[in-house]
Amino acid sequence: MKRHKTIIPLSHDHHVMLKMAQGIKKNSIKTDLGTSSISNKVKSVIHAYNTELLPHFNHEETILFPLAKGKDANLDILISEIIDEHDKIGEAIAKIEEGNQEQNLDDLGFLLELHIRKEEREVFSKIEEILGDELNIIDGQIYAVTDSCGI
Repeated sequence: MKRHKTIIPLSHDHHVMLKMAQGIKKNSIKTDLGTSSISNKVKSVIHAYNTELLPHFNHEETILFPLAKGKDANLDILISEIIDEHDKIGEAIAKIEEGNQEQNLDDLGFLLELHIRKEEREVFSKIEEILGDELNIIDGQIYAVTDSCGI
């Protein structure tokens, strides 16, 4: 799916984060992260959360979503759900450090995957549909923040 140029960096981040989500699940795909030990997965995920996911969420919440809010009631609901999911991802990260790491990594992997797919398939599509060329206002303000999420 072709994205508006201002959203492409967020989609790039999503692609990398989706690989991370797959790699931390119990029956993970065979990536470097997927074949890592649980403790290495935990370190990679916490590092990625602090250095990549939080800045990514910040771009969405402080640049993209404010531009889109108030333009469509259904989009406002979706944006609210996404922001709630950002908080749930933070809570899932905290749980990983508390114990039962394999299960908590698996849960986070599924949560991240669903979140990313919702943003790509529903939220970004709706934003592009409603805002169109108005997205040019934020051109250059959003950049990809992921490197490899430890993959």
